[in-house]
Amino acid sequence: MPKKSASIILNIIFLLLLLSSICFAQNDILTMTPEKNLFVVAHQSKVLGREKIFRLFLPENGGDNSKFPVLYVLHGVLCHSEAWPEQTEIDDLANDYQMILVFPDGENSWYLDSPIKPDMQYESYIIKELIPFIERNFPAKTTRQYRAIMGASMGGHGAITLAAKYPDLFCSVSSFFGILKLTDASCIKSNLVGPYLTELLGPYKKNRKLWQANSAYDLAENFINKNIALFIDWGINDVTPAKQNNQDFHRRLSDLAIPHIRKERYGGHTSDFLNTHLKEHLDFHWKNLNSKSDN
Repeated sequence: MPKKSASIILNIIFLLLLLSSICFAQNDILTMTPEKNLFVVAHQSKVLGREKIFRLFLPENGGDNSKFPVLYVLHGVLCHSEAWPEQTEIDDLANDYQMILVFPDGENSWYLDSPIKPDMQYESYIIKELIPFIERNFPAKTTRQYRAIMGASMGGHGAITLAAKYPDLFCSVSSFFGILKLTDASCIKSNLVGPYLTELLGPYKKNRKLWQANSAYDLAENFINKNIALFIDWGINDVTPAKQNNQDFHRRLSDLAIPHIRKERYGGHTSDFLNTHLKEHLDFHWKNLNSKSDN
């Protein structure tokens, strides 16, 4: 039997045992469907007031008492939870790591709580609902040292801002070509940024402080003395606001003496860039999730 097919069968058996003993008893999971070497999980979100799905990778060789670190992986604008598995090789690379990967569906929320749209409370959804849901229903380790978060573009923004707002929840964070300075004129004018943020936060000129409160650049001070491993990555050929945003964010972190890794290299705002550097990001998180000191 091919290795990947055997892996899928083992994971299904493991999940059936897990679900029968834990999840169904709590009625948290509505449905759980295999998809390649992932699972599509549906649950009812009280925060958002509707059914939500996410995708989940579970490591092989999980025994009854095995617990794993968790990496949350956030998608970009105009995408959903299937974006990372469909556009990158992440679900195949995941087999090399003993960690759970969670791919939430963030719609076009910018992973923030909108004061205008009650059904777009994605900061609260991720932090207050999804993370506890994962740790309640799956074999996840439950302390800061074993949680990490990363994303691309809008998801890079989400990863950085959520880590900045909740530094006690994550040990590491990374971003691929994140849109990190929402208040920059290029972001406000961008068709992929400005209109969505205006719907979520109101017009920039009237709601400047609200935009700043949800912008990674303006939240950078939150990383001071928080011992969070931080990695930002972008391409020199990126034609979106991400290139300048990341350069500005890097300078801001440097001015604040916040340790971080930054890499500006060949490539654009593309899935090719993600695939080229994906293993480096996974290695970065795996190293930090397995550090001996509990931060």
